Amino acid sequence: MEQSQTNRKTIAVYPGTFDPIHYGHIDIIRRAANIFSEVIVAVAYNPHKDPALFSADERVEMAREAVADLGPRVRVDKFTGLSVDYAQRVGACVLIRSLRAVTDFEYEFQMTQMNKYIRPSIETVFLFASPSLFFSASHLIKEVAGYGERLPDLVPPNVMERLRRKLGLN
Repeated sequence: MEQSQTNRKTIAVYPGTFDPIHYGHIDIIRRAANIFSEVIVAVAYNPHKDPALFSADERVEMAREAVADLGPRVRVDKFTGLSVDYAQRVGACVLIRSLRAVTDFEYEFQMTQMNKYIRPSIETVFLFASPSLFFSASHLIKEVAGYGERLPDLVPPNVMERLRRKLGLN
């Protein structure tokens, strides 16, 4: 390998709504941090039509708290628009996507092909969800938490407390 390739900094963006962030997301972030020089957890939002339970700023704050132990190689930001445009703006060459089940594949495959069409220089890397977390999804977590269930194996304590407050359960 040439010297320039061995010292090259590889920035990866892990985009998502993270509404809320959960241990499945955190697992992907930790694993990506072991592969890439820098990982940016990019909280997606639409200022005109965001059906999220938490505001973009709340989601950023929860994500920052959840990955604080990973140090400066992982940072959290927010963006609106296309993830490939955001990746290009921050100098990333990789998008991280996670796959849980076969049902994720078709959607992710189509999105990857469109992203490649729009920004051919940006690659997409898929990481499979860990077997113990493959069923975790933000929409399910919000639904179950809404019935008063605490989910210590699925979300960090700070996220659970915010969920309970937001849902009026405290």
